[in-house]
Order: sequence, then C-alpha cells, then structure tokens
Amino acid sequence: MVGWLDRAEKWRPWPRLTAAGPLGFPLLKAALPPGRPERRLHQGAKALRRRGVKRVLASPGLESTQLLERWGLRLVEPLPLYRAMGGRMALFLLEDMPLRERRVALRGEEADVWAWTLAQTLCPQVGTLFLDFDRGEEALGAHLRTRYGAAPIHLGLGPEPQVALELSPRSAVGGKALRLWGEPALEGLTVTLPGALLPQGLPELPFLELLWETGRVKVEELAVIPANRP
Repeated sequence: MVGWLDRAEKWRPWPRLTAAGPLGFPLLKAALPPGRPERRLHQGAKALRRRGVKRVLASPGLESTQLLERWGLRLVEPLPLYRAMGGRMALFLLEDMPLRERRVALRGEEADVWAWTLAQTLCPQVGTLFLDFDRGEEALGAHLRTRYGAAPIHLGLGPEPQVALELSPRSAVGGKALRLWGEPALEGLTVTLPGALLPQGLPELPFLELLWETGRVKVEELAVIPANRP
C-alpha cells in the first residue's frame, strides 16, 4: 500500500485516513487538519506507518524527507520514470532537426541497463550517438554495431552533441543536458498522461511513476511537454 499525505480543510484532532483510488490505483490518504503543520505531518506519517505504508506521495509543501524517514517512510521519486522517458525527451528537444543531423550523447559511470535501453531507443532515431562511460562502453558499442549497423562514437571525437543524457555526474560538454541522476534537471520538460484527471493536490509525476512501475501505464501512453505549458 502506498500512502498519500494531503491537507484537510476542516479542523479535527487527528488526521483522517480514507481509501482513495485515482485512475484505479489504491492509495491510503491521510488528510492533515490545519494548524501546527509539523505536528500534523508527524501524526499523518505515524498513522500511515502503523497501517503498513512504506512509500508515500506528498501534496505540495508536505515533502519533508527527514521527518518522513523518522517514521520509516520514503517519498515516491519519479527518477526511474524520467530515465525511461529520457530518449523521448532528447528527441523532443531535437524534433525540428533532420534525423541525420541529430547528435546525442549518453554518459555515465557505467553502461548499465538504463544506458542499453536508452541507446536502443536513440540509435535508430539520431544521426550520431556518442558514448561516454567509464565501464561497459565497449560492450554497448559492439551491440549497437551488430544490431543497427551503427558505429557509436566515443565522446570527444567529432562535433559536440546537441543533447546529452547524463546517468551519473559528468563534466559539461556543451549543448543541452538532461540530468537523469540525483536531483533531475530536464531542460524545461516534463511528463504527463494525456486526458488524465487527477485529484487536486495529488503530485502528478510521482503518481505517474507508480502507474508506470506497476504496469498500469506504458511509456508509449505518456507524453513529453514543456513544463510551463498551461
């Protein structure tokens, strides 16, 4: 069970726990009464943990990681979803360019499963794919050459990439960078589920992470849009 920490409009002595099911996903909602916000958050976290909740969504202003960790709770983070959508984001940034002119770099410490997945998404849809990994780059490059007949280039050889996808900290190389580690930075992009009507206060991106990781939503059903779009 996943919890949802939200605010209640009316005062009551304790947070109220109710079942919620936006888009069919079961949540245990803790509605925190107004007043004494830190105390209310403690009460809500305690109540959820006693019901066996370990992961939570938090409405804006309630994302106190340290306080939640005291009760053994952790926030749902959308980083895995961002990585799954990383190829789509890179292509969105390059959508006005001819395929042959698109130059994208994949970077990180190790060419792990995320790197392989992103490389297989990008390789057929860009003109040049650069690789920059401390470990596993040679095996990934060989796979791409065998499967796609493409020859990935080690970053630093040839022109600069227009977009770089970073799976772990790397030095800047110019162009735009999608930071898919730590605190993500997405060049002003976000992910949405077209047509979805979500309850007020429900954090959209962590909720989409839950839908995606449980197989309720596929990557193909999601859309990349500018984050500031109305």
